[in-house]
Amino acid sequence: MKRKNLLTLIAFFVIAFMISTSVLHAQTAGTMTFNFTTASSSSYSPKHCIAVWIENNSGTFIKTKLKMCSNGNLDHLTTWTGKSGSNVVDAITGSTRTTNGALSVVWNGTDVSGTVVANGVYKVWVEFAWGSSQTTGKLFQSFTFTKGATSDHQTPADYTYGTTGSLTGMTIDWAPAVGVTENLSSDKFNIFPNPITSQSAVKYSLTELSDVTIGLYDISGKLIDILVDENQNTGNYNLPLSLSGKVNPGVYFIKMNTGKAEHTSKIFIRE
Repeated sequence: MKRKNLLTLIAFFVIAFMISTSVLHAQTAGTMTFNFTTASSSSYSPKHCIAVWIENNSGTFIKTKLKMCSNGNLDHLTTWTGKSGSNVVDAITGSTRTTNGALSVVWNGTDVSGTVVANGVYKVWVEFAWGSSQTTGKLFQSFTFTKGATSDHQTPADYTYGTTGSLTGMTIDWAPAVGVTENLSSDKFNIFPNPITSQSAVKYSLTELSDVTIGLYDISGKLIDILVDENQNTGNYNLPLSLSGKVNPGVYFIKMNTGKAEHTSKIFIRE
């Protein structure tokens, strides 16, 4: 009887461990939308630099979502530069802003390689610099949300640096794709001609603002190249596949992920 009870107890803990492990490492696809409005006042305003990026709760950089700053002024974004290594593989980018106002970024839950990251607590970081100094006339602040199988809506309080800079009207919305993830139909995602020629292209359609990732993978599933990784508006897209001389002949895969839909197609590259 004691042996039976011991085996039952062991089985219970094994099952509990497996369940907890699966929860910890679950990777729910979805989208996070961050809306906010900037305001600043100084002798340099409204001209300013700004960066927005995602980190996990341990402080590990995940992905840049916005970088508006001329290269000559990047020393004003010291926090973002140090954390990201200036990586903008999936970001809205541009020169130093000359106006304040509303901004919006969308994150599809993936890292810089296009892989959906584990569920858990994440942070949206904002670095906002509107003065000539690298240490004053700027703010950087994070806002927390939870990525998981359930939606999360946050309305962070307005954040002000002294009397000269602020972030207002902030909302953070994580929307899981559970229950709505689908395989893109051929009329929304198509590669032609295939086998690949100099005329081949990926054609796809979007019905809403999406964080689109399209990658080229080898037969083992290793990422070879990121072809697209950016926010894209509603519309029809035609992405030329200029692969000649870049990869060896053989079988490859093109994978597209929008956070709510995905598709993987096999392609053939001849001699």
